[in-house]
Amino acid sequence: MLTFESVNHTMMTESKLKADGFDIKTIPTPREISNSCGLTIRMSMDDLEKVKAYKDSLPIAYFWEYTTDSDGNKAEKID
Repeated sequence: MLTFESVNHTMMTESKLKADGFDIKTIPTPREISNSCGLTIRMSMDDLEKVKAYKDSLPIAYFWEYTTDSDGNKAEKID
């Protein structure tokens, strides 16, 4: 999952990732991760390295990365 400082950053990044063909889903941010931004981008771990590779071209300055178990629980920061 990718989390952001604001909903605006989430929406800009969502547009960029979808335009570049990534299979992503925007979901409510789990409260165990953050109370600051209400939206998170969920994506496959297989795509994470590709997103990191062109992070500078994303329309935001930074983001945080989390992984969860198969049930979407136990978020763990990986960035």
